[in-house]
Amino acid sequence: MSYKIIAMDLDGTLISSNKCITPKTKEALMRFQKEGGKVVLASGRPTYGMKTLEEELELKRYGGYLMSFNGGQLYECATGNLLHSKTIPTSVALKIVALARIFYVNLVTYRDHELLCMEKYDMYAEIESKLNGLTIVQPDNFEQTIATIDIPKFMMLEDEHLLVRIQNYLHPVLDQYCETFTSAPYFLEITPKGITKGDTLDVLLNHIGLDRSNLITFGDGMNDMSMIKSAGLGVAMGNARSEIKAVADYVTLSNDEDGIAHVIEKFV
Repeated sequence: MSYKIIAMDLDGTLISSNKCITPKTKEALMRFQKEGGKVVLASGRPTYGMKTLEEELELKRYGGYLMSFNGGQLYECATGNLLHSKTIPTSVALKIVALARIFYVNLVTYRDHELLCMEKYDMYAEIESKLNGLTIVQPDNFEQTIATIDIPKFMMLEDEHLLVRIQNYLHPVLDQYCETFTSAPYFLEITPKGITKGDTLDVLLNHIGLDRSNLITFGDGMNDMSMIKSAGLGVAMGNARSEIKAVADYVTLSNDEDGIAHVIEKFV
């Protein structure tokens, strides 16, 4: 089989609208792994928020990988080793905290199974914590805590219209150090400069001795564009944004119609 590795986004791609992997898609992925293929879960989610799916697809058994924080961290499931990591420098992280306070928006980041919140109660923080199985924690001194941990990414949480205005302000201020983009109407993500899913997949391919021609990628959102464009077969889901469909090699069925399974059956 020429395609030896599959990397896929989670929400809107692997995960259906019912928040699960459909039986047909799971069966196709398990068959692919049993035949020697490798599976990579590539998401903006924190690593802890991907563990349930890692277990469901038996990635530890079959030697799969977790690529979390939009490529900020890359884990080898069989060993638990961290193969690649990039974080926001402490001085920049503290500047971002100060900007969040100026804009009166909540700011969150991650520590293991915890969602660290500048302001504890927030309906958007509740969405993020439930999605990833995280415990919401409000440190007594947010700045002091931020200064003592590695920050893979921040998220500002607020109404969509306000976040658009904030992003327009942040871009020139943080452009030298960070990427800023919305992953949901109420999530403004701030990640280390130069981190993309596509670049981190290149790190992985080099590590395991494969190249882009061996890779199939699946995605639906703007943060999937880099890996869709760089793969041997870049696939947009039927429910993907039009910009993703425009750069894809193939447009499959939607996440609710077993789009991933359809491609595995057709091309693998």
